[in-house]
Formats: sequence, C-alpha cells, structure tokens
Amino acid sequence: MNTTQLQKVQKKNIFGAIYTVGFLSALHVFMIVYINSSFLNQYISEEFVGLLYIIGSIMTISVLTIVPYILRNFGNYLTLVVFTLFEILILLGMTFIKEPAIIIPLFVAHWVIFQIMFINIDIFLETYQKKESSTGNTRGIFLTIINSSLMLAIVIVGFVLTDSDFWKIYLISAGILLPFLFVIFTKFRKFKDPVYENFRIWRTFKKFRTDKNISNIFMAQFILKFFFSWMVVYMPIYLHDYVGFEWQQIAVIFFIMLLPFILFEIPAGKLADKWIGEKELLSLGFIIMAFSTMVIPFIAIASFALWTGILFVTRIGASLVEITTESYFFKHVKGDDANIISFFRMTRPVAYIAGPLVAIITLQFFSFQYIFLVLGIIMFLGLRYSLALKDTL
Repeated sequence: MNTTQLQKVQKKNIFGAIYTVGFLSALHVFMIVYINSSFLNQYISEEFVGLLYIIGSIMTISVLTIVPYILRNFGNYLTLVVFTLFEILILLGMTFIKEPAIIIPLFVAHWVIFQIMFINIDIFLETYQKKESSTGNTRGIFLTIINSSLMLAIVIVGFVLTDSDFWKIYLISAGILLPFLFVIFTKFRKFKDPVYENFRIWRTFKKFRTDKNISNIFMAQFILKFFFSWMVVYMPIYLHDYVGFEWQQIAVIFFIMLLPFILFEIPAGKLADKWIGEKELLSLGFIIMAFSTMVIPFIAIASFALWTGILFVTRIGASLVEITTESYFFKHVKGDDANIISFFRMTRPVAYIAGPLVAIITLQFFSFQYIFLVLGIIMFLGLRYSLALKDTL
C-alpha cells in the first residue's frame, strides 16, 4: 500500500470515528430531549419549565465564552472526556433522585454540558475536514447520521416509555456514553489540537457584525433553533395533554416526522456544493416551515395521519434550513476558529432563552395552540437573512 492509499484509509478511519462519536453523543441527548419537558412538568409548572430552559441557556452562553480557554489549557480530547464523565453522573442522578431541588440543577448542568460536547466534536470534524468544496456533503453525511440517532431514540423511547416512567430513559442515555467514551479513548487520544484563539467577545461579535454573510447565516441558524426550542419544549406537552395522544402514538408520529432529516440532508448538501448553492434551498426551507407551522392551531381533531403529515412537512423545511446553514457557515471557518464556532453554537442557548420567553409572553394573551401560529409567522423572518446571503456558487 503506497502513501496516498494509506492516507485515504486513515482519513476514512478517522471520519468513521467522528461519525460514530457524533451518532452516540446525539443518541444520548435525543433519548431525553423530547421527554425533558414532560419529565420536569411532574415537578414544576409549564411556565417554569420554559423558565428553566432560559436559566440553563444563560449558563450555557456564559460557559461557551470560556471554551477556547479550556481547550487551550486542557485540549479537545481531555475536555471531552471530563465533560462526558460529568454527564454520565448527572444522568444517573436524574435517573435515581426524585427530589426537585436536586433534579432542577442537574437538568441545568446537563443542558450546559451536552452543548460543549457538541463543540468538541465539531472541532474534531473541522480539524480533519480540509476540502471546503465538499463541506456540504460532509456536513450532510454528519447531520444525517446525527438525525438517524434521533430516529433510533424515538423508537427506543416508544418501546421503553410506559406510564411516564422516565427514569428508564435517563438510565439508557447514561449507558450510551460508555461506548462513546471507548471510541474517544481509542481514536482521539493522540489528537493534535489546533491553536485556539482567546475568546474575545467584542472582537468576535465585531467579525459577525462586519461580515454580513456570517451574521446573516448566524441569524438564520438562530431562527431554526428558535423553531426547535418551541417544538421540543411545547409540542410533546401539546400532543399528550391537549390533543390526547398516548406516548406510544407520539413516538410513532415523531419517528415519521423526523424522516426528512434522513431523506433530504445529504442530497441537499450535495446540491449546495455543486449546483444550486445554499441561498435558494435555505429560503425554500423557511417558506415551508412558516406555512406548515401556521396550520397547526387549526387541526381540531386527534387524527394520527393528519398530525403526522403536517409535522412531517414542517421538518422538510427544517431539514433544508439545517443543512444549508451548517454547510454555509463551515465553508467559512476552520478547526482553529474555536471562538467563531463557539459563538455560532450560541444560537441554541440564545434560542432557548428567546423561545420560551416569547412563548411565556404569548401564553398570557393566547390559548396554548396559538403559540404555533405565532411561531409560523416568526419563521418568515428567516427570509430576511437567507435572501441577503452571497451565494457560494
């Protein structure tokens, strides 16, 4: 085997390892992401559930600002290992402890830690990803693998969760991190860290503000995460408590609903790389999300087929937005841009501050179902940013 062939094999192996840890880390999060609000709702009110997401997200933003300092002092590998061990302990605590005064801070800690873990994996991927012209395809494969873990999580939850015995799901989530750690130990122990810049928030903010393409894609990503924040926090509660579906039915609905992330992201990533560019697909995604979400409040019957169909369409739009925002952003950064990546990943916690906050205010004036009408209208704002992008083709 010559040197070129050996390098190709090594590249395949390392990307296989990155895809594996991405799958396992996402699986452990997705096992609980759609039950967290219902689990917490056993101890606190719906309004306070939203407030708890806000608190966790504020703490996440605070921690993300020091991620480059942590990485520079301890390295990406050790940082990921330590936070993973903390995450296992936290999930075990949420499994066996029933005291709300302990459950609440454990949830907040989980909300912070798993987002740092995702940044660690982003750095692995971006450090080994050298060819920017294939970023859309690579990100499409990565996101499809991530979303396939969500599909698997929905299936597992549907089989395991009966009579709101959430503790089983948290225990499985903790167990998933054991093979995750094994892959990290065996494949990334000798990872060579890039040079991490200090996180200078004003300098980073200035880059986002002066580079219109970066700022526009940041806002597009934020609106997508805003959409997810409402859907993750409020849709399970709405389907179970208001529409009247059982958890087993909800699991099947969510499984089918999420298929677009598997079906469309790799083809869309390739289209963005070679033929269309991200701008048009991103705009189309926002239009689909807006119209389909606005229909939700007007579905007055507990029809399995109807609810599955409309939620499926919302995710067709979301899948197009997800792959195009990821592809566009990562075509403009490298593995050593930890501060830029951290800032970009703040879209999730910022959205989980803004989303529940806007929802809490909306609930003061409208009944529960109409928060989805408001959400659909907000999705039209995405066009303001998608249409302003300079396309990559």
